[in-house]
Amino acid sequence: MVNYKNVTLSKLAVAGLMFNSLTPYNKSLALFRTAMGDSINLANSEHRDALLKWLNDWGCRHLSKDQHPVASQSILNWYQVDGASLFTNEKPLWDLNDGELKVAANAYGSLKDKTGARPVRGGKKLEVHIGETAASKILFAIRPKALMPWDEAMRISFECDGSSESYSRYLRIIRNFTSHIGALCRNKGFQIDELPQKLTRPNSTVLALVNEYIWVTETRKVELPSSETLMQWAELG
Repeated sequence: MVNYKNVTLSKLAVAGLMFNSLTPYNKSLALFRTAMGDSINLANSEHRDALLKWLNDWGCRHLSKDQHPVASQSILNWYQVDGASLFTNEKPLWDLNDGELKVAANAYGSLKDKTGARPVRGGKKLEVHIGETAASKILFAIRPKALMPWDEAMRISFECDGSSESYSRYLRIIRNFTSHIGALCRNKGFQIDELPQKLTRPNSTVLALVNEYIWVTETRKVELPSSETLMQWAELG
């Protein structure tokens, strides 16, 4: 599991650079954000279509294109009840209290158990849930400053079983992570919400940067160079 106290701003920058080099995920995320504008509204069928296209781009292949109508209806049903209970889009994770984290975790728990597909295999119609990974990515899509996506490797690394309780614990861990990053930023004379701009990532959220760091170090198991090593490399010109 990530020891957030070992994280530096330079390591966040390097992880983001590696993430962009290894995956096309930020390109598809940028296209999705551009299409949605300032706010995604999952009551809008076109927004749900764009969301499902983005989920496929981000590896959620069990929500296949032929099953998008099934997933779209389930997401709409969830959004009208649980999605409406979430805090505002502008509130970042480090400003959320434990009660708000519990609301988010309950919304996640409800969403992951919704039907995402009804494929027919061997003459039998199956029911496939939206699932833990896709549910977290949907929450990240609608609350990009506050709610983290995760994948199976991250859940294993953080000893989370995918339940709503474990997602709540994960959010608390990441909240502590961002508190540490905020302290690093203040030591450098700026606030945490300025970090994406400082790292030449003005269109990303802080949580996107954190997710990239965890994906690189936990999902891909990459050992990032230390600040000292980076300084030695920089001196080489």
